[in-house]
Formats: sequence, C-alpha cells, structure tokens
Amino acid sequence: MKDRISSFRRIKASLLKRNAGNWREHTESQETALRAILNEVGFASACLVRDCKNGTYELIDGHLRADIAEDERVPCLILNVTKKEADKILATFDVVGTMAKTDQLALDRLIGTVSTESEALRNLLDSMKREKLEVQEMCEADDEAHLLVDSYRILINCENEAEQVALLKRFKKEGVTCRAWIS
Repeated sequence: MKDRISSFRRIKASLLKRNAGNWREHTESQETALRAILNEVGFASACLVRDCKNGTYELIDGHLRADIAEDERVPCLILNVTKKEADKILATFDVVGTMAKTDQLALDRLIGTVSTESEALRNLLDSMKREKLEVQEMCEADDEAHLLVDSYRILINCENEAEQVALLKRFKKEGVTCRAWIS
C-alpha cells in the first residue's frame, strides 16, 4: 500500500480551503459536543488536507474542527493526492468508519469510565446508551415473522353493527377466519 501522507503541519484553520464537495452537514448538537471535547481534551486527531501545490491546502476531512478552531492552528496531515483521489477519500472516509459494528458491552464499560463536567458530552454519552436500549428493545420484541407471509383479505362495509354481527356469524359458521373491524 502507498503512504500518501507527505507531512504533518499545524495550519491556521481559517487558511484551509473548505472542500466544495463536502457532503456532510453538521448539526448543532454535533458542533456542541465537538466543542466540548475540544475544550476538555483538545485536538486528538488531525485534519486531512490536500496540498494544492500553490501554497494552499484543501480540507478532505475535518471541516467542523476547522470551523470551530477559526484562527487557531490545527494539526493537519498533508496528503499528496490528486483532486480525484481527494474526492474519493471525501466520499468514503466517514462512511467506512460507520460500517464498524458496535460491541455494546464494551461501549457501556468505556462510557462508565468517562467523567466529564460538560453537559453536552454527558448528553452525548447518555444518548449512546439510550440508542442501545432502543435497539435492544427492538431485538427483544415478539417474533412477528408471520406478518411477512402473503395474506389475502377482503373488507366488507356494513350498514350497522347488527349486519356486521350477522355476517361474522355466517362466515364463522362456514369456516371462514374473520374478525370484526370498527373504524
């Protein structure tokens, strides 16, 4: 495999060109959580940038970090890639990371070790637990596979309850599986 990282530099965030092809839209809650992480921990990963060969650098990954940092210098891995290769990385970089499965027990143990004074970070960590519970509840639900089997039904509109009851009795007597439906 090729190593496309040509260097590491700290570059003023406002000087990094935003990639016009960036397809990620950052929510307010994501920005709040990232600000909290950056305030408590600081930068723990570098932005990926393409050397445009004219003294400028274009972001591939790290747009939100750069937006938050504004005039601060941010850590950047300078990649020696073409515009087409940068677009390929931009299109796939985050998606490949989200393909990983979650070991919920390991995540729960890890979350249990994290302490924070930040309400935004606590909300983020709590939401990660809530999402697990929702998935767990879905997995523990009754098996409803029978609903996936083709079924054929008819709906008969009745003038009143008496007609409905009479038809139900008649159909049941004839061995037809049926039930009353009121709407």
